[in-house]
Amino acid sequence: MPRGRKGGVLGTVDAFNFIRRVGFPSTRRVIAIFAGIALLSASISLLPSNESPAQTLVFVGAILVWPAVLGEFLNATLILHKEKILDFRRLMGLEIVSLFPVAVLLPLSSWVGLLIGQKTLWEYGFLVGLAVSLPIRFLSTDAMSSLAAWRKLSAALTTPILITASFLALGYFVSPVTPLQTLLPKVLVLVVTSSIVSALGVSLIIHRVEVSGRSEIGSSPMGLFRSFLHHWLRKTPTALEERLLTLSAEGSIETKILSLSGEGSRPTASFVVSNFHPGPYRDMGSGGLPSELKQSLEESQHGVVQVPHGISNHKLNIVSHRDIDRLLSAARENYPSDHRIRKASSMIREKEEEAIVSGQVFGNIVLLTITLAPTEMEDLPTSVSTDIEREASRLGFEVLIVDAHNSIVGQTSITPLQADRIVAAAIRVLGRLKALSQGPFSVGSAYDALDSYTLKDGIGPGGLSAMVVKTESDTASYITIDGNNMQQGLRDQILQSIRETGVSDAEIMTTDTHLVTGLVRSPLGYYPVGAALPTATFVAQITKTVQKAMTNLEESSAGFSKFSLQLQVLGSETFQSITGFIGRIARQIGRSFSWLEAASFLLAVVVLFVV
Repeated sequence: MPRGRKGGVLGTVDAFNFIRRVGFPSTRRVIAIFAGIALLSASISLLPSNESPAQTLVFVGAILVWPAVLGEFLNATLILHKEKILDFRRLMGLEIVSLFPVAVLLPLSSWVGLLIGQKTLWEYGFLVGLAVSLPIRFLSTDAMSSLAAWRKLSAALTTPILITASFLALGYFVSPVTPLQTLLPKVLVLVVTSSIVSALGVSLIIHRVEVSGRSEIGSSPMGLFRSFLHHWLRKTPTALEERLLTLSAEGSIETKILSLSGEGSRPTASFVVSNFHPGPYRDMGSGGLPSELKQSLEESQHGVVQVPHGISNHKLNIVSHRDIDRLLSAARENYPSDHRIRKASSMIREKEEEAIVSGQVFGNIVLLTITLAPTEMEDLPTSVSTDIEREASRLGFEVLIVDAHNSIVGQTSITPLQADRIVAAAIRVLGRLKALSQGPFSVGSAYDALDSYTLKDGIGPGGLSAMVVKTESDTASYITIDGNNMQQGLRDQILQSIRETGVSDAEIMTTDTHLVTGLVRSPLGYYPVGAALPTATFVAQITKTVQKAMTNLEESSAGFSKFSLQLQVLGSETFQSITGFIGRIARQIGRSFSWLEAASFLLAVVVLFVV
């Protein structure tokens, strides 16, 4: 999966960090922050200019805070009441952003005025700041709202008009030195011209984005952005799924199930390995499918289910929840009905440089796990599974191939040399398994929901699942954690702790769930398993779960099934074009918006000081 060294999957980390800021804190806190910034800026501006504390408080309350609160209340309840994203809380959050030009230019002009002997210069600084804030207001409503143009235009102007009216009405009380007849014409010309320039400038920016976006990604980029906001902020993925479906392609999703049962063919543990990718992010499409699949099969009484990461990448992100439901139903319907395999081998390992492959065979069903730990690893190329499956078929095996996905620090990718080493090690494992003797085996399983950790900690709802397989010669354990990759070095600490309990060997895997993505500000856009957890406590929890699995060992048998579905997937090229386009468009908008802000500033200066 192509990645930028700093920006995640071609810029998606930066996108996550931006969108997370749109969430804003609670309404009370947003208003308090807004009022605090306004009070601080006004205090260090008006008081040094010989304005009294009472005048300063009137300016803050009646000209800055109250018009903003009233204006955004009117926007939320009347003008934008049909817009689900721009509610009162978020509109007030955007007011904080719009306040920054005033908060900076107000004290700056005040201090300059003190130096040159013009103590009322802060008034002009305030008005320039108000003019510079207009492009921010127009861009916010135009980009985020899908309502009619007149509604967005009205919403952008409501608060500035109220602020302007309050300033003119209370100007004499706040600053008696400046007569109204001097300010009124300048203020009216300033507000009208700045509004026209801002509205036209923002419209031009949005139009350029739409034209270039439709030709490049085949869909409206602003519509895609708004659908993304609806999903991200309101957890309503339907609109975004429908848009992405128009950009999707058909892909083959193959799923294999290894079922281990105890007495009476009652499932004790299950391994589900599929080539779907848990993405593109959060619960969008198959982002949370590993835990959904686990829950679905466990509710059908199929034991403790593990859904580790198969060999896949963003080429096979399932787009819609309708297709997710199809896969869940197919997994229940195709779950192994016969458990006739009663012999298994021990777990063996082969290493080729940094590539480590472990394998265990149940009859003719091979469970392979692949890791590069402690070297960093990411999604394995699908050519790896193709080459391994070809050799397995030649030897008469069915093979479930798990990408352990258990060592990462920053953005990385698998090199062709590493892929070759993995295949070489896997082929040696398969050859040894073919010659290895098999005998009766026992299986035990256990589960820990890891309730004390959250998605922000890097732990998904699937928690921790453990399976222990005891043969005549050794005891092996398989542990799957519902997370996206693992902190580098943690695997070895867990293995050491588990081996001290009497387990011969083990592998620790993650599901690659994308439910954890975009929730924290980090280089990866999420915390890998262990990165945000108390290491000693977490390792002890895993060890305890393995020990619990060992206490319920019972003589077992195995069953196997596989099925394939044709589902709509978001192909890697489309995903790359969307994310790459977003990054380029963000930079383009930033440059254009900077010019618009500069134009607004210069226009305000000309109107106030020259005309």
